[in-house]
Amino acid sequence: MTPFTIAKLALMLIAAILLAWGIRADDSALRWAGIAFLFIALILRFFKPRKPRGLP
Repeated sequence: MTPFTIAKLALMLIAAILLAWGIRADDSALRWAGIAFLFIALILRFFKPRKPRGLP
């Protein structure tokens, strides 16, 4: 796994934890933080890691 993939998975895990914690604690700030992390992870899906220069 590339570091980029690990970062995306970490963001998804953080989003799931914050969202679940916000729902359980009935805290809208935590829910919105979880949604924000989820949105960032979703946006990162559209970025491809760059190939090093000199490789075809």
